[in-house]
Amino acid sequence: MFIRDSPMTPARMLAALRAEGLDPVENQIPDWRTHNRNHIADWGPVAGVAIHHTAGTDSLALVTNGTSELPGPLCHAHLAKDGTLTLISGGRANHFGGMAQNAYDALLAQDPVHPAPDVAEPVDGNTRTYGIEIENLGDGEDPYPTVQYETAVKWAAAICRHHGWTADAVIGHSEGTVRKIDPSFPMADFRAAVAARLEVPVMPLTYVEVRDTALKADETPAVGYYLFVPSGRITNGVTSQTADPIRVDIDQDGKIVATLAAGDDDDTEPEGLTYTVIRRTRRDPNNTLVADTPYTIEVLAADAATGIDLAERAHVDVMPEFVQYALSVAGVEPDPETGNVPLTADTLNALRTTGGTVTGTVTTHRANATDSLVAGIVGAEVFDRVRLLANGTLEVGPGTGARDTNWRRSGANEWTTDDSVIVSLMLRHMGSTLGFYGATAVAKQTVTGSRTDGSALASLLTALANLGLITDTSTA
Repeated sequence: MFIRDSPMTPARMLAALRAEGLDPVENQIPDWRTHNRNHIADWGPVAGVAIHHTAGTDSLALVTNGTSELPGPLCHAHLAKDGTLTLISGGRANHFGGMAQNAYDALLAQDPVHPAPDVAEPVDGNTRTYGIEIENLGDGEDPYPTVQYETAVKWAAAICRHHGWTADAVIGHSEGTVRKIDPSFPMADFRAAVAARLEVPVMPLTYVEVRDTALKADETPAVGYYLFVPSGRITNGVTSQTADPIRVDIDQDGKIVATLAAGDDDDTEPEGLTYTVIRRTRRDPNNTLVADTPYTIEVLAADAATGIDLAERAHVDVMPEFVQYALSVAGVEPDPETGNVPLTADTLNALRTTGGTVTGTVTTHRANATDSLVAGIVGAEVFDRVRLLANGTLEVGPGTGARDTNWRRSGANEWTTDDSVIVSLMLRHMGSTLGFYGATAVAKQTVTGSRTDGSALASLLTALANLGLITDTSTA
């Protein structure tokens, strides 16, 4: 149960927005989590959310930094025309200014009637409300694209849902002060859309910060990335959600910070999620990325307060993470006594549609030598572009038709293609015999004789014919 008037922490705000189906951009310069005006006055208790329009274009920098007369941040979130939601502040922001007492009283009571605001403005609206700036000229003619409007509805609903407020906790700037006219759309319609959104159940999630440092043997920062693969689906009442795999690149200092989902309350099953951690690093500048041994960590809602330092968290060995993820998404759980996994049609379908990384050997048994082991299709193409058969043959095609090129074993110590080989850069033969045009391979030929009497020329013609490069029909 949330305390109604306690402002959301940045982590709670991000979790609430993501649970509502939003994917906000987290402004980093300055960092939205700490970019605020908390040093000027209290942040909270809060009573509602305020809707604004920017009255301009390309206003992201302005609402972030403000002006010399009105320092930023000027809102908690900025909403672009294309629906991009950017988080600007996680604390008190200069978005509202003074608020009329009667407007605040109606907001606090969540009264469906929002009276015309008094002239006097004794309430600090920056302390009491969250604010969003929606990109719009505010002239009554500049439209609000559907994606922008719906994102604004979800933003307001996410905050109301978190606090347990109704849609009547949403106020337009012009409903709280006589100084402003924004937003330039009917607030009654907007509140009705928020109310409808609040009727849609969502999965309550908490997001936990996970940190680690990756160094090479010489203590310099490693190059590579971490992959966090969740154990699968979590449920809460009638809602269910599968967390997505998260990839985080190692930064120039060798550090990573990942934001991972966990359950949000006691009704969530499981309470937390298990994540398989795969770290791939380049140990030598000339080598490819190498995967460390994967392990799992448990991420709980209780971890949100302090986050998780991977070096301090116990590591547990697991089955290859793509198998674990696929099985859990399919609703297949290992036998708790034996650890065996039942291979059903659903299991196999899940494995077919879920990707991942395998550490270790994978062996596939097929009945026939020409059965496929691995195949690759690009996009919606019908034909495999590449296929590896059980007998070792590699077949390749254009994707728009049957595979028309191959590379196969034709005998002991022998590779063959039924097609053409074109070398663009260099071909270097390191063997001891060579043959062309179907001739039997022979050793390197030696040319003998005298150039003066023509015997050397006759020897050269014989050598070339032995290699299969010519057919010698010359006469003496």
